[in-house]
Amino acid sequence: MKRRLETLARIGKLQRQLHDLAAWRLAQIGQRRDGLAEDEQATWRAVGEGLAAYGPLAEVAMGRIRRLEAEIAAADAAYAAQSREALKEGARAKLAERAHDDLEGKFRDQQQRRELAELIERTLGKPPSSSA
Repeated sequence: MKRRLETLARIGKLQRQLHDLAAWRLAQIGQRRDGLAEDEQATWRAVGEGLAAYGPLAEVAMGRIRRLEAEIAAADAAYAAQSREALKEGARAKLAERAHDDLEGKFRDQQQRRELAELIERTLGKPPSSSA
């Protein structure tokens, strides 16, 4: 049972690391999406001012805005997918933690029962049983 407990501890640690990685990826995608939105706003402001509002510069700026909108839409989709992944990894980490805690409680109970039985046997003056 001790080996199972150690194995569950390693699994729990790995699941927490996977969850942390998924959360980090989610933050990176969010930062990228926010940066693209800022670029889009800056481009819109530039188009609304001076000579950039007319002619070939306006056409170039509108093309850039369309590309930014497409990238923002892709980043939104990636953010939603990564958000679901982070949630799944978090649930797995929580399940691994609960399984470890449950087994740890059972292991502690088993050790306490064994120690109590040894104490009773010593108190009664009997030799320890070999069934422990």
